[in-house]
Amino acid sequence: MRVDHAVRGIGKTSLLREGERVMRAARIRTVWVTANPDESLARAILAKLPAAAGAEPSRAKAIAELVESATLSLGVPGIVTAEVGVKRRNATVPASAAEAFKASVIATTQAIKDDGGTGLAIFVDEIQSADRESLRVIAYAWQELASERPGTPAGIFAAGLPNSAEAIASAVTFAERFDYRALPTLEDKDVALALVTPAQEADVQWAPTALRLGVGSARGFPYKVQLIGHEAWTAAGWPDRGGIIDEAHVRTGLTAAEEQMRELFRARWGAATRAEREVLRAIARLGGHDVKREDLAGALGTSTRAISGPRARLLQKGIIEATRFGYVSFSVPGFAEYILETEAE
Repeated sequence: MRVDHAVRGIGKTSLLREGERVMRAARIRTVWVTANPDESLARAILAKLPAAAGAEPSRAKAIAELVESATLSLGVPGIVTAEVGVKRRNATVPASAAEAFKASVIATTQAIKDDGGTGLAIFVDEIQSADRESLRVIAYAWQELASERPGTPAGIFAAGLPNSAEAIASAVTFAERFDYRALPTLEDKDVALALVTPAQEADVQWAPTALRLGVGSARGFPYKVQLIGHEAWTAAGWPDRGGIIDEAHVRTGLTAAEEQMRELFRARWGAATRAEREVLRAIARLGGHDVKREDLAGALGTSTRAISGPRARLLQKGIIEATRFGYVSFSVPGFAEYILETEAE
């Protein structure tokens, strides 16, 4: 199970969608689910397995019956080891929820292979929002699957906020063995490539000064790169082939892009409680990047333990991120400046 994690605006969902496209090109059947704290993630995945299995009616019916049994094992909130009847080779076999989930995946992958496919890829977006019971079921099922049937052509690819590993580990301790990968912000050369390549495909060029301004203003944040590219293109009048995006177009586009960023900051500020806003103000005054926990507590005139609650909630909301042990930074460049400017008004 692979989990890519990053703050909002980095492109996690786009990465998952690209993975989905690649898998389908390789004749691997895919299932896509967005985790929701009010719904069972395991049940949502199970509900989509019959459709992925193939068009053969009898096989689809068999998978549906198996999935129905597996779903029953997840029907009691908070209980993940309920005994159920799993239909396998026309026999009823007692199984835990994890066993039932595993059996459903195995049956689905076999049906896919029989139908001409090559495997099964399950994509889960917003994994940090998944319910604990489902995380336990899926983790135990996948551990058993890897141990008992290592050649099963199935995989789970998830994406979520930086607290995803913590959320999964809180549900099941051995989940620390999963493949967690942090998605970084973009380097300047990558920002330049992201701005120039789509324009070149339309035979439009970026002037060197315009490109330097766009790259510097993006500060490596993918969402802002998108805004700058779109707004500069719009300011240039949606140029025809042979057109040029110059510095004036970028400056005009930046005005619109910055306003959209301010809307993002306003939403994040509005989502923070009074205690959380105090922490945010202190982080902003301390520079907004790599702020040490002890320094943050000192700026607030309190103990590190006292700020644990609001700090944890801000991490969970994705407003701040733990850049290294004991340090936090704002997850979106420019938020510190927004807070300080708002205070000064």
